Parts: sequence; C-alpha cells; structure tokens
Amino acid sequence: MEMQIEKIFAKLESDDLTVLAAGLDEAKALVAQLVQQSVDALFSASSENRFAVADKLFAMGPAAIPELERRIEIEAQPEATTEAALILLKRGSMKGVPRLIQSLKDRVGPIGTIASALASARIPGASEAITEALTRETVRKDPYTAVTLLEALRNLGAPLPKEALQQLNESAPHLRQFS
Repeated sequence: MEMQIEKIFAKLESDDLTVLAAGLDEAKALVAQLVQQSVDALFSASSENRFAVADKLFAMGPAAIPELERRIEIEAQPEATTEAALILLKRGSMKGVPRLIQSLKDRVGPIGTIASALASARIPGASEAITEALTRETVRKDPYTAVTLLEALRNLGAPLPKEALQQLNESAPHLRQFS
C-alpha cells in the first residue's frame, strides 16, 4: 500500500499531463477504497466504538457521503444505520432522515443527539417524533435526555408536553426549568 501511495504521489508531481491525470485517477480510486473501508468500520465496530468511528467518518468530509447513502439503503443494523444517517444529515444529505425519525420512535441510538440534529435542520415531522420519544421517556430515569428532547422541541417552536415538564420538575428540580 505504501509503495502504491508513493507512486501516486510521484505521478501527482509530474509535469506530463497524461501522467498527472493517471495519478489523479489513481488517487481518486484510492480515496474511494479508503472511504468504503472506513464506512465498513462503522458497521462492524462495537457499540462502544461506533461513536468514535462516526466522528472520524464525519471528519472525512463530503467524500464519505455517497458510500454512507448507499449503505443506509442496504443495512439492517439499526444502531450503525442511525449513526450513518446522523453523519449524512450533518453533512446536508436528507437521505437518512426517515431512519432518524424511525430511530426516535424506536428509541435506537443517541436519541438526544438525533432530536437536536433534526431540530437544527428543521425537519418536517421531527416535533411529532421527538414528542413521541419524550412521552415514552421515563423522565425520572434519564432527565438529561428529557431536557435535550424538550430543548429540541422548543427550538422547533413546538408545544412542550405538560406531563413531561411536570415529571421533570418533580424528579430533577436541579435541571433547567422550562416555561
């Protein structure tokens, strides 16, 4: 692999257009290979490592978008597919939005992060999914996620469920108050 990269670098330094173009084609193919392997890592990573892999994939930039879009169409792993959909949404692709809405409903993945991302992107239908996740949320068990969901609803201009607000005030009065 190292020799292949060195050869590509040498071609990219060439003044000969034919050699330079060949080097660019080889670099493009290598990048595609690296992206595919990196996306594979997201789907094969343990649940403990998946967030770190997703963070690094996001940092790869737009090059990862086509492979992520392809994979969310064929994958059956809800947690990894949800992470892929989050990366896509944060990169401007709407391809994974249905997966994110379903993840909220099914409570799969980091629901606070999902709710915040959907609210930031002003996705239609997000407030209903967030409210559904919040009403099923046991506020007493995870008040921090409840606060995140309430903030997402507020960012969308949606009504805040009174029952959830009351439960939050009773179980975690030390957390941010909503009016």
